[in-house]
Amino acid sequence: MLSVALLLLAAVQFGCVLLVRGSATPQPARVCLYLVGLGLAYDSAIVGMGRFLGAGDVLHALSVGRFVGHVVLTPLLLIWAAQCVFRFRMRWAWLLTAALIAWGAIADLIELHLIPREFADTLRYAPETPSGPPIPALAVSVVLLIAGILLWRRQSWPWLALATAVLFVASGAAFAVPPLGNVGEAVMFAALVAAARRLRLANELT
Repeated sequence: MLSVALLLLAAVQFGCVLLVRGSATPQPARVCLYLVGLGLAYDSAIVGMGRFLGAGDVLHALSVGRFVGHVVLTPLLLIWAAQCVFRFRMRWAWLLTAALIAWGAIADLIELHLIPREFADTLRYAPETPSGPPIPALAVSVVLLIAGILLWRRQSWPWLALATAVLFVASGAAFAVPPLGNVGEAVMFAALVAAARRLRLANELT
């Protein structure tokens, strides 16, 4: 069942969170990776549990957390990219992150109205009226793609760039097949964790 597959995906995402510990990611980028990974695992778990919980106040409240998590946590990946790949001054990274969180909150949360929707054997709450392109998430994805290309050029390690490309394709296909969005996010986060561990190895060899 697709619901069970999403619950297994959530477990895999949580396992990736545990692997962050084995990287050399500095603070606060490490905390950002932890939070994003936990948010993605939560998202997959709630969609996977939807059929078992059934439509109602409990699933609705848990689903609100999914959207708040996306708005607040996704931009934190800019901190990881800025600190670990681009080596930007963190003041600007935090300002851009705060701006994207505020943008997402205004665009997606202020008038958020969720209704139950079904796909295959899954049940989830989704916005009654789409708010338009998720600009903050797209901006973060573009930054990660650039970070992946830099890692490809510097260390001949293409996987973050390729995983971000997979995320773009999966996010587009998720309009027709919603669980593909969760799969794309899982692939992207796994590549981020692998990149963090790769950077640790590169630092140890230099």
